[in-house]
Amino acid sequence: METLLYISLILVAASFVYLHTALRKIVVKNEANVILRQDYIKLGTSIGGAALFSLLAMLGLILSRGWPLSGGEYVMSLVGSFIFGLSFASLYAAFGLNFYKPNLDVSLLKIVRIVMYASIPLVIFFLGLASEGIASHLVYPLANRISFTEGLVFPGDTAQFAVAFYGILIVSGAVIVYFLSDHFFYKKFKRHGIIDSTFYVAFPAGLVGARLWYCYVLEFDRYADSFLSVLKVWDGGLAIMGGAILGIVAGVTFMLVRRKYVNIRWAMDIIVPAILIAQAIGRWGNFFNIEVHGDQVSAAAWNFLPSILTNNLAFSSTSGPADPGNIYLPLFLIESATNLAGYFIIAYAVGKGLRKWLSLGDLAMGYLIWYGATRAIMEPLRDTNFEYGQSWFSSFVLIGIGVLGIVAFHLYDYLRKKKGLEPRTYETV
Repeated sequence: METLLYISLILVAASFVYLHTALRKIVVKNEANVILRQDYIKLGTSIGGAALFSLLAMLGLILSRGWPLSGGEYVMSLVGSFIFGLSFASLYAAFGLNFYKPNLDVSLLKIVRIVMYASIPLVIFFLGLASEGIASHLVYPLANRISFTEGLVFPGDTAQFAVAFYGILIVSGAVIVYFLSDHFFYKKFKRHGIIDSTFYVAFPAGLVGARLWYCYVLEFDRYADSFLSVLKVWDGGLAIMGGAILGIVAGVTFMLVRRKYVNIRWAMDIIVPAILIAQAIGRWGNFFNIEVHGDQVSAAAWNFLPSILTNNLAFSSTSGPADPGNIYLPLFLIESATNLAGYFIIAYAVGKGLRKWLSLGDLAMGYLIWYGATRAIMEPLRDTNFEYGQSWFSSFVLIGIGVLGIVAFHLYDYLRKKKGLEPRTYETV
C-alpha cells in the first residue's frame, strides 16, 4: 500500500503544478477582467484533484502502516484530508487571483476574496480533523526532519542530508511575506518584482543574523572558543530576534541604495509588519523540535487542542517526558497566535483605522513594539533550559527603538510642515 501513498503524493503535487499553471495563464491575460469557462474547468479540475489525491494519500498512509482505525477515525481522517486538500487548493487559487489579477470584475473579485478568507479557517480546522483520526496511532515525539536516504528522522536521531521541518517552515513563511508585500507594491507601482532583489538580500541576511544571534548572544560561552562552529548549521540553533534585526537592516539598506524611487518609510510599513506572519509560521518549528516551551501544566486545560498537539507536547528535547496527565506549556502556539494577531492589528486596525493620525514608518515601528512586548511577556514563562536573559533585555530595547522611531517620524513630519513642506502620506507617497 506504500505504492498508493507515494503515487497519491505525486499526484497531489501534480495537481498544484497544474493549478499554478492555470492561474499563471489567467493572470497574464492582463486585459481580461473575467474568467473564461475553460479556465474555470481547469481550476476546478486541479482543485478537485488536489482534494481527491489528498484523501487517497491519507488512505495509503493508513493502510501502509497497518493502523487499526475505528470507523469514526476513518471518517475524521478521510473527510478531513479531502476537505483540507479542497480548501487549501481553493485558498491557493483565490490568493493568486486576488493578489495577481486585481483587474477582475468587482463582483467576481469580491467572491474570490470571500473564498480566500473563508478557506483559511477551513484549512486549519480540517487539517486538525484529519490529524485527529490518526493521532492515537502515531509515534511520539513526532519526526522533525526528513532525510533523502532514511526517510523521517525523529528528535535525537542522527541522519545525513536531513532537511529540518523548522527550515521548511521558515522558508515558507518568508515566501508568503514576499508574495504579500509584492502585491502591495504592485498596487502602488503597477508592476511585480520590485522587491525581488531586496528579498534575495534580506532573507539570507536574516538567516545569518538568526545564526549569529544564537551563537554569539544567546550561547556565547558555547561558541566563543570555536568560531568555526557557527558554520555547523546542521547542529541547529537559530534566534528569530537576530534574524529579524539583520534582515530588516539589510533589506532597508538595499532598498535605499537600489530602489531610490520607493519611499523607504512606506516600504517599511508594508514589509516589516508582515514579518510577524513569517514568525508565526516559523514558531511551529519549535513544536516539531519539542523545544522553547514553558513548565508543565495540566493536559486537561488544553484538551481543546487536537490530540496530535497535546500528545507531542508531552515531550521535551531537554526535560524528557512530562509527568502523566501533564504537557509542557505550548509557548510556541501562544506566540504564533500573538504574532498573527499582531500583523492584522498593526496593518489593518491601526494602519486603516488610524491612518489620518499616522506618519509613514509608524507601522514598521509598531512591529518592533509588538514583537518586543510579546517576547518580554513570553521569555519569563519559558522553561529554564530555553530562558535567555539577553532576549528579555533585548525585548525592551526593541520597544524603546519602536517608540523613539514613532516620535522621530512625527517630529520630522512636523518640522517639514513648519517649513511649508507637506509631509508625505499614505495617499501622496
